[in-house]
Amino acid sequence: MDNLLPRIHGIEHRCRSLCALEGEQDVVSFLVGTQSMKPDNIVHLFELDEEFGELNDTCYHHDKGEVWHIASSPHSRDLISTCHSHVSNEINLVSGATVWKLSGTSEEPKLEELGDVSAHNSTVRVTEWGVEGCEGALCSLGDTSLVKWDVDSDVREHSYCELPKRSSPTSLRWNPHSSGNQVGIASDQHIRLHDLRTMKCTTVLDNAHSQTVRDLDFNPNRQYYMATCGDDCATRFWDTRNCSEPLLSFFNHSHWVWKVRYNLRDQLIMTGGSDSKVVLLNVASLASSDPVTEDEEEEEKDKENDQSKDEMREGVLEEYDKHEDSVYSVAWSTADPWLFASLSNDGRLVLNKVSKEIKFSIIL
Repeated sequence: MDNLLPRIHGIEHRCRSLCALEGEQDVVSFLVGTQSMKPDNIVHLFELDEEFGELNDTCYHHDKGEVWHIASSPHSRDLISTCHSHVSNEINLVSGATVWKLSGTSEEPKLEELGDVSAHNSTVRVTEWGVEGCEGALCSLGDTSLVKWDVDSDVREHSYCELPKRSSPTSLRWNPHSSGNQVGIASDQHIRLHDLRTMKCTTVLDNAHSQTVRDLDFNPNRQYYMATCGDDCATRFWDTRNCSEPLLSFFNHSHWVWKVRYNLRDQLIMTGGSDSKVVLLNVASLASSDPVTEDEEEEEKDKENDQSKDEMREGVLEEYDKHEDSVYSVAWSTADPWLFASLSNDGRLVLNKVSKEIKFSIIL
């Protein structure tokens, strides 16, 4: 498997939206949405065949136009959502967000539309599916409102709240430690935490970055810990109980940082930026105590005992330079926690893996 990576795949159109197919736990799978001004946009489902080393591509026609954001349900392999736009009558830009079901056959794949989730917003920028304990829920973040939806056989609005006027939301993430009751919103230079039971803002990180905050992510293992990134080239780590200053700050990009994502091994964080770089960070000082799984323990018994056990340095572990354009998105695989994908604006998808040296330093 390791000799198959990195794997580079060129997509015909420009792209900026990428996510793991989160409901798939056995096969390395990623979704990519294209951006073409012509009515031929595609949602690509890439699946890595580890036995034969092939990257299989299933193409779903996306008739709503350019895909600006894509998300998949962690509870159902077939449920996804997209934020999209297209030009109507050659002059009018029409934006929206839709919940889809991946259906059809392998020969004739089809996106089955389940419902529209663009109410209360002229433009929906992000959709996020509910975490464990909040199955069947979806949140949409637009230019004026945060809306929670119930998704089962159909799509129904659950509740909504208006956002501060003249704000410019950029990202939305569900907090995995709040029983599905809290989301984080990046807007301008600030972070706001909203309680979905009351649809009210409970915590504000004012001026989390000196310029626009592009993304945030919650630590999957430690409550209250969160990472952010932004146009000031910074990646920052926070304890939401005390937001006066970040716990750590890194400046490892020379341009805007578009995406930050925690690994399940929460000392590993991946970032992607407009400088064409993907960066792997180590923040062991803020990580949980994560025991080795049985499979990993068994794997180590077959390794030489002369592996270095020196503690890894905090900060940059690896920089990946397989892109030539802005990297808008990175995502960890849900089937293999050491494998990740990155996507740049020119349509280049790169699958890569954390090196054995780093992996063994963590799990030994």
